[in-house]
Amino acid sequence: MFKASTATEDLGEVVQALKSAAEPTRLRLLYLLSQAEYTVGELATVLNQSQPRISRHLRLLTEAGFLHRFREQQCVYYRAPGDGRHLAWLRQVLSMADPDAPLLKRDRERSLKVAGDRARSAAAAGAIEANELADAPEWSRLLLEELGPAPVGELLDIGTGAGLMLQILGPRARRAVGLDISAPALRLARTRVHGTGLAHCEFRRADMYSLPYEDASFDTVSIDRVLAAAERPGLALAEAARALRPDGRMILIEDFDQMEAGSADNPLSQLRRWLAAAGMNADRLRPCDLGGHHVIVALAHPRRRLPGRIDSSQLAGLA
Repeated sequence: MFKASTATEDLGEVVQALKSAAEPTRLRLLYLLSQAEYTVGELATVLNQSQPRISRHLRLLTEAGFLHRFREQQCVYYRAPGDGRHLAWLRQVLSMADPDAPLLKRDRERSLKVAGDRARSAAAAGAIEANELADAPEWSRLLLEELGPAPVGELLDIGTGAGLMLQILGPRARRAVGLDISAPALRLARTRVHGTGLAHCEFRRADMYSLPYEDASFDTVSIDRVLAAAERPGLALAEAARALRPDGRMILIEDFDQMEAGSADNPLSQLRRWLAAAGMNADRLRPCDLGGHHVIVALAHPRRRLPGRIDSSQLAGLA
C-alpha cells in the first residue's frame, strides 16, 4: 500500500509511473540506480546491452520521475531521486522483487567490476592522497566526538574529494551531497561511498564560490582541508553559510601548518575572522595532531543570515 503522504490526485502521473517501470530492463536499471549513480556507458556494460537501448529506457524512467539526470563534464549520470513521492514509489516497486534473484545478483556483481574500473581510473588521475583511508578511523573518532549525538540531517560536504567526510557522517545523515570541482575525485567518491551501502549520498560537480543551492538548504555543512589553499577562502565560507539553515551547524577541518605558512596571522585567529565575516559564530576551535597532520577542527553556527549571494561590495571583507 502507498502511504497517503506519497499519493497524488493526478491519476495520469500514477499510470505513467507504473507503465515506465513495467519492463524487465527498466526494473533492473531502477534497482542499480537505487544503490548508486552511473553513466549510460557503465549501465550498458553492466546489463550487456547497447547504449542507445539503455538511453531509451533511462529517458522513459526520467520522464516518469523515477530518475534524475545530470551532466558532469563529458559524462551524463543518472540516479534515483533523493526524496519525494517518486522515491517512495520506487521503493515500493523494488520491494516486490527479491534482490537475490539471479538476474539482479548478476547485475550487482558486474556493477562491482565497473565501479572498480572507475576507482582505478580516478586514482590514477591523482584523486586521493595515499594515506587517506589509513587515517579514516582517527578522522571518524574526532568528527563524531565534535558533533556529538545530535542528528546530521541534510548534509553538504564542500570539497568532498574522495568522499571521506560522507563515509564518516553519511550514516547519520538523512540526505548527503558531496560537492567537488574535480571530476576524477567525484568518480572515486561515488565508488567508495556507494560501495559502503550509502545510497542516499549524492555527488555533484560544482564551484564552491557559487553553490547550486538555495539559501538555507542544509542542516550541516562540512569543509575538510579546502580553505587554506583556496584563492578566496572567505567567499567560499560565505557561500557555505548561505546554504546553511539558521539552526544548522558547520564543521571545518583545516591544515594548521598550511594556514600558518600562508599568513602572518595566527591560524586560529585567521579562521575565527573568516567565520565572523561569513556571519558565523565559532563555538569551538580545536588544534590537534591527527594522522600525521597538524589540523584545526572548528564547529560553528550561523549568527546572521547574509542577504543572498555575495556581491562585489562585500568581497573586501571576505578575501
